[in-house]
Order: sequence, then C-alpha cells, then structure tokens
Amino acid sequence: MKQVFRSPQGIKIAEVGVPSPGKNEILVKTITSVISTGTETMGMRHGDKSIQDRIAEKKELMTKVINYAQENGIKTTYELIKKKLNPAEQNAVFRPIGYSTSGVVVSKGQLVNNFNVGDRVACAGSGIAAHAEYVTIPVNLAVKLPDEVDHVSAGFTTIGAIAMQGIRRANVTFGESIVIVGLGLLGLLAVQIAKAWGLVVIGVDLNESRLEQARKYGADLTINASEKEYVNKVNEFTDGNGADAAVIYASTTSSDPANKAMELCRRKGRVVIVGAVGMDLLRKDMYFKELDFVMSTSYGAGRYDDQYEMKGIDYPIGYVRWTENRNMQEFVRLIEAGQMKVDELVSNTFRIEDALNAYKVLVENPQENIASVFEYSDSGVDKVRSIGDSPKKTLQNDKIKVGIIGAGGFIQRNHLANIKLMPEEYELVAISNRTTGSNKAALEKYKCSYTTSDNQKLLDDKDIDLVVIGTRHNLHAEQVINALKAGKHVLVEKPLAMNWVELDEIKEALVANPDNKLLVGFNRRYSPLIQKAKGIIEKADAPFHLSYIVNAGMIAPTSWVQDLEEGGGRIIGEVCHFIDLICYLANSEVREVNVVHVPISKKTPCEDNLIVSLAFEDGSIAVLSYYSFGSSELPKERIEIAVNGSSLFIDDFKRLQTYSCDEQGIELKELDKGHYSLIKELAKSLKGNDSLIEPTAIDIKSTELTLQVLDLIHNTTRS
Repeated sequence: MKQVFRSPQGIKIAEVGVPSPGKNEILVKTITSVISTGTETMGMRHGDKSIQDRIAEKKELMTKVINYAQENGIKTTYELIKKKLNPAEQNAVFRPIGYSTSGVVVSKGQLVNNFNVGDRVACAGSGIAAHAEYVTIPVNLAVKLPDEVDHVSAGFTTIGAIAMQGIRRANVTFGESIVIVGLGLLGLLAVQIAKAWGLVVIGVDLNESRLEQARKYGADLTINASEKEYVNKVNEFTDGNGADAAVIYASTTSSDPANKAMELCRRKGRVVIVGAVGMDLLRKDMYFKELDFVMSTSYGAGRYDDQYEMKGIDYPIGYVRWTENRNMQEFVRLIEAGQMKVDELVSNTFRIEDALNAYKVLVENPQENIASVFEYSDSGVDKVRSIGDSPKKTLQNDKIKVGIIGAGGFIQRNHLANIKLMPEEYELVAISNRTTGSNKAALEKYKCSYTTSDNQKLLDDKDIDLVVIGTRHNLHAEQVINALKAGKHVLVEKPLAMNWVELDEIKEALVANPDNKLLVGFNRRYSPLIQKAKGIIEKADAPFHLSYIVNAGMIAPTSWVQDLEEGGGRIIGEVCHFIDLICYLANSEVREVNVVHVPISKKTPCEDNLIVSLAFEDGSIAVLSYYSFGSSELPKERIEIAVNGSSLFIDDFKRLQTYSCDEQGIELKELDKGHYSLIKELAKSLKGNDSLIEPTAIDIKSTELTLQVLDLIHNTTRS
C-alpha cells in the first residue's frame, strides 16, 4: 500500500506493508484524509522557528548528548552521532504524517467489541490516522458514521474536535459572545460550531476572503485585525462590556494575538490558546480584568494518555463528559444535523500519488488554501501484506538466518548492529514492526529481504532459523512461545516473563520443543570485565562477598516501563539483569533471598529503590542496591567483590581494578556490557560449537528469582 511520510529530505510517498490490527485496534481502509494546513506544513515553511527556539532546541540536544556520553562513553557517542549524520542513515527516517481520516473497517482485533467489519468510521491520532491506504486505529480514536455523513466531511472530524475543544475550554454558555481569532481551517470550523451552540460569534483575521467565509457561516461580526481600532468595535458590539471569551486559532510567533485577546474580553473573561502563538504576555489586562488564561490540548480529554488512547480505557461519562472520542462524536452529529458545511472548506483534492504536489501547493500558497484532501483508490486489502518480497538469494548453509520482531532503538543499536557486523555468521532475512514507518525505515536501512507488521508471516518463514524479540515486555512470553512452537531458536530481550503463569507456559513450550534454543538478553555476563572477574573467582575456589550498586536514574511513573501491565515495572524489566549477573558470578544455588525497599510515596512514586540480598549454598553472599533517586553525575554500575584475600572493583563496565590479586586489572577504551560478545557466542552455540552461552535453565532461574523478589515486596506467595 502507499503511505505519505516526512523525512529529512522532505515528503516521500512509499510503498509499505498493510499493518495488522492489535488487540484493541481496527484496521481501516482509508477513503479520505485531510491535510492539516497548519500542523503538517509548519516545519516546511522557511523561518517558522525563531532564533530563540533554535537555541533552545540545541541546548536540549546537547544535554541529551552529554547524558548519553556519561553512560555509554565518548567513542560510542561519537559513533552514534556520526551514524545519525550519515546521509544514508537520514534517508532511512520515515515519520508518518496525518491525523484526520475516514474510511471503512476491514478487520479488527480480538478485544474489539464496539466496531464491526464494514462499519464506516472517522479516525484520529497523529501518525496513526495517517495519510495511508490502510491504517490501524485504537478503538478510542475512532467513531462510527451515520449513513447521512459522507466520507469527505467525516475526514474533518479530528480537526473539528480540536476546534471544538478550544470552545469547550472557554467554558461559554448559550447566548455568550466569543471571539474567534484566526480564521484558517480551525477558526472557520470553530465559527460554525459556536453558531450551532447558540453563541454570539466575532471573527478576527487579516485575510478578507476568510472574513467573508466567516460571515457566510453566520459570524455576527467580523473584523480585520489590521484595523487600529478593532478593540473598540468589539466593545461597541458587546454594549461596552467586552467579549465573554476569546479563542486563538492563529499560528504566529508574535504575542500580539494573545495580548489583543485579553483586551477584547470583559472582566472575568476567558482567553484560550489553541494555535501556536507567542506567549510574551502583558500583565495589565490580565490582572485588572482577572482573566482566565488557559491552553487547549488538541481534541479533548484523553489526548496523550496512553491508557485512554492506546489501551482503549475510557473515562466514565459521569466524571469526564467530553473526551476526545465524545468530541469527535459531537462533531459528526453536527455534520449529520446539517450545521457544519465542511465540504466548502476543501480548496484542493489530490490522489495520494500526488502528495508531493499537494504539500507544495499548501506551502507556497497558504493564504489561498484552507484545506486539502487526499482521496484513495479502491485497492484490496489482501493484495499487499509486506514489502520487499523479492526472490531470496541463494545463501551458504552455515549462515544463521534471522528474523526480528520489534526492531526498536535498543535492538537496532545492539543486536541488529552486531548481527550486521558478522556477515559470515548471520543473514538478516526479515523485520516485523508494528508501524509502517518503522518497517519502511528498516527496509531502507538494513536491506533485509522483507518487512512486515504480521509476526506470523515471519514465524511461518521456513528460511528463518533465529527470531530476535525486542517488543514491549507484556508481549515477550506469548511471542517466545509462538516462536518456539514455530520451530525457531529465540533470543528475547529481558524480561523473559512478567509473572509465574507466563513463565510456566514458557517452560511447557520448551519441553514440547526441546530442539529449540532459548536465550534471554542477559548481556552483562559476556562483558570482558565480567569474564575476567569470573575467572579470578573460580580460581580462588572460595565464597565471595559481592556488593553491586546500581544508580539507575529516574524513569517517570507515566512511562510504559513503569506501567505494571505493559512494562511490569523496573524490577521485572531491569533488576532481573543484575540478579542474573550476581548468580552467574556465584555459580551456586541460591539458599536465601531477602528484600527491603523504599515505600511508594509522593517523592518516590515507583518501586525502583530497593536492596536485595542473596545467600548461596557455597557460603557466598551478595547485596544488590538499586536506586533511582541518585545523582546522574555518578556512574550507573559499580561492583565490588572480596574473595580469598583479594578484592575486585568493576567501575561501570569500563575498568576492572584488582587488589592483592595475582591477576592484573583491565581498563577498556570504552564501556562494554557484552552485547557484541552475546551475539558472537550465540552463533557458536547455534552451530554446535563451544561457547559461553549458559543453558536456558539458568535464564529461567534468574527470572524466578526476580519474580520471588517482587513477591517479597508485595508480601505475596506464588499461587
């Protein structure tokens, strides 16, 4: 299928695979999508950003670079920057654009019960309801269409909801007066919504044709913003009181619209910012009139809340009357009632194949175009399931053929990069990602045989020997089991499982498929410093005392990692790494586990500050101190080991110091956590050669200990 992307080189039309709907998603065949003349072309117009904006962006970027260098080393950071600046790398960036579409449901996920195949729908979501022939839409970002509403009008639903939310934020009631500042697409939709709701509407703009359009839609007063005395006109029109509210839909770096809006309002009036305008506010009117000055975030309550948007968890109507979905429904109702004339706002209609020209027209003639629409050809959904399905080359039998499920940033920087560094050992066959943009970028960047958003296609591919899984944590267990059942070897990023039930199911799958290897990405075992330390410990042949300090850094409670359903929290997602490494060094059965943790509070909102103590059968003891509220200036990981009169100190996987020890320490040029060696050793193992890869039972034991730690914190026992 065809989809429009934004890249560093501009707008691109690419052929990509048809996506597959998730559990809470519908697959929609797009009929119409609307180009947002403001949002989508903002970055394409020269001079949009002020010098201050550019300086702020560079400062933020430099902070990120410094933080990355502190954790990963100068050389790694330099190589990453060089890679990102590489033209070939930049050419592989494909960002989906578009957020307001209409179409027909052609399939749905297993948990979807409020849509049927064949339903006509309007869809929302930046980069989700994209300019593409097919899109997957979470259930809370779609609404059904009545038969009376045509697809072109329905395509404006998301943009209409944005205009509507701005008026809702103004908290106006029937009969009050409202100033609509900026009569572009949003402003002209707002004029119609406000009139439909019984408001007195005043339209302000610099463009006379837009003012005329507003009058046509019922604006009670229109004023050219270039008029010097237009504040007086508003006062006269409102019997000297001023308007009840002003909503700004304009887009400019100037602060004049915001300050003028305050002049236009009565005492105790309300000013709402929807558009991107300057915010250098003058205090006088705001203070003396005691104005409410508020922002309007996109199209309603639920925006930017993944629980609502991506997981489909609705807000109860008794507590949140107008969510983004209910705003969309209201806009559709206004269209059905004949109170919205959106078809008159369409300046141009294009086929998706002509997207380059569509954006060119909007950028070069913004004042002459209110809205542009893409219309789509009637292509069948089953015609294209993946891209790059070219005949596969004849390969040498000794190469391990790899498929990737979930090629996110971590997988690309580590496993994928290292697989590509070993062409004599591996061949990358396929990549499966959820989004079409990621798949297109992966195909360009890694030159695999094909990409897909259908994991089953990859599992059914008889050419693939090894599946690497790098999806979000809640998907790991199911995908591991499916890959094992499909006869694949599996490398899964940690965690292996999020609970005891998942772990038991994985064990059953391993028993049923004994010929398949399963490896968890516990890469620290393979670090050269750890290998050196392990050799010293084994030679000592005595119990050790180990102290492992992890200065983990803060991850916000709103992150998916902290979401107990999706990420499992940091104990499941990361502490497992350190438990595994301690057990690897001990090479003895765990006799006792104890845990103390900092209770959850306002200052420590997550369960990521704890101490785990482990006692082993051979007499060794270890203490893991894991915390998130430490200084970012300190290294992340420090390990101190005392064994048989010697001491070892590992400083953040860059340096191993030895004291009273026959062995010399090691100082690396760069941090090495063992990612490269893991992939190298895995190739040896899969080919039946001697390797450092441990039996799968060791990975399972580390996962069991992690779950045991969680049980101790929650004061629960395994059922």
